[in-house]
Amino acid sequence: MEEFETNEEFIYSLIIDELDELISPEKRYLLQNWRRMSPENEVTYQEFVRIQQNIDLLYQKQAYTAEESWEELDKKLEGVQNHKLTVRRNRNLGTWLSVAASVMLILSIGYYFINNARYTVVRNEKDAKVKNVFLPDGTELALNGGAAIRYISSDFNTNRKLELVNGEVFVKVKHDRQYPFVIDLGEVHARDIGTSFNIVKEQQEISVTVEEGIVALEQPSTSQSVLLTMGVTGRYSASTKKLIAEQNQDINYKAWADKKFVFTETPLKEVTRQLSKAYHTPITVNGNELKKKKLTANLYYQTPDSALNVIAATLQCKLTSTKGGYILSEN
Repeated sequence: MEEFETNEEFIYSLIIDELDELISPEKRYLLQNWRRMSPENEVTYQEFVRIQQNIDLLYQKQAYTAEESWEELDKKLEGVQNHKLTVRRNRNLGTWLSVAASVMLILSIGYYFINNARYTVVRNEKDAKVKNVFLPDGTELALNGGAAIRYISSDFNTNRKLELVNGEVFVKVKHDRQYPFVIDLGEVHARDIGTSFNIVKEQQEISVTVEEGIVALEQPSTSQSVLLTMGVTGRYSASTKKLIAEQNQDINYKAWADKKFVFTETPLKEVTRQLSKAYHTPITVNGNELKKKKLTANLYYQTPDSALNVIAATLQCKLTSTKGGYILSEN
């Protein structure tokens, strides 16, 4: 264990592999254990994540020429050198991290501009409204807040491969029998067989819910796959490495995208939870008796004001709008 704790070069290689999504399950397990060993280790890990996020933002905001890229790199390196990391100086960790961060920045930016210049990256800011995107082949996407995708636009009509980096998207695929539509989710792929479906990728947990048509959820490393039809949800967990298919139990699974909610004797607490998530705004319920009430209603409103006014009228309660969100309270 002592060798593992002090082998910083090995640890940084694990972090970089994870950020590049090239890490094996065994090495991810080692990295997770190392992160849990001390708060300082977690700070070190998050510093690498911050650097990678800055690189992504740099590329997303402007398409640099080679000369401009090197100028930007010089500025970034100067910032890294001037930046004093708030990490406990244990076994020269801070010194090594500064060197490792600089090396990582050089390698990452070089790799990013040389190999990733082909990619079109689309992100939706956290808690932002739904962002609608049309791909070159006519496929329509809705990106929830915090979602990020990337694809190669130059030959997309014949190589229809999309990578969901993270978050939630709803996909309406333009079917093309000759060129299947594939979404890369890391350890698994979702292959369209003419359909529309919702995908969530969060912290190594993946779910695919089919609205219509068929989706093949595949695990290339094991050749396992499940076919998902209308009303079926496929799930994959990186911890269990298993693919499962089950009937979808969440009728409002895509209400975040179309704002169509169906509630049948649903506790008000659950109603407000779903609305808060879909509209990205806090909704509080005050009053013990009000919290016990249940709602039966179909809501199809693009703003929370309209939906909550219907709820207030139905349950005969008071709606108050504040700077921090909304409050439902007893009259």
